[in-house]
Amino acid sequence: MIMEGVMGKAWMAGAALALALALGAAQEAEAQETPGAALEALYAAISGPVGQARDWDSLRALFLDGARMHVSVTGPEGADRAVTLTVDDYIALNGERLAEIGFTEVETRRQTHVYGALAHILSAYEAVRADTGEEVAVGVNMVTLMRVGSDWKIAAIAWRAADADWPVDRAFEAVD
Repeated sequence: MIMEGVMGKAWMAGAALALALALGAAQEAEAQETPGAALEALYAAISGPVGQARDWDSLRALFLDGARMHVSVTGPEGADRAVTLTVDDYIALNGERLAEIGFTEVETRRQTHVYGALAHILSAYEAVRADTGEEVAVGVNMVTLMRVGSDWKIAAIAWRAADADWPVDRAFEAVD
């Protein structure tokens, strides 16, 4: 009886683990069924509480091979410059720090355009440190995605922090 109880518990634990893995795989697959869901999966992959390692393989899976990340950085003299990263560069530069401070990035506004298998999303964000509760960034991500089969993959992402000259609302203004 005791052995059956232990075996039954082990079987139930194994079944629960298998179900959790299957649901996780299903959610990961679903995460790329729309451009917006792919973007939400991006925010989820880089966000988390203090001490939680990020799932970098899930982040890599969101991007097309060869995809690039670009950040517009304003220098001390006010001139903008571009910094270009691969996904692995981003992970190497930020991986430990994001877990250390409990970085969370949340979307605050979105505008999406889809043309066939191409999509572009303008996504405003706020980033907060969980260890201090301090807002560390507000800005805009510009994300280009492509549908590959039934999945949407990130082809490129560029972002810029907001400032007095470039508030978030300005990114959403129509320009001809």
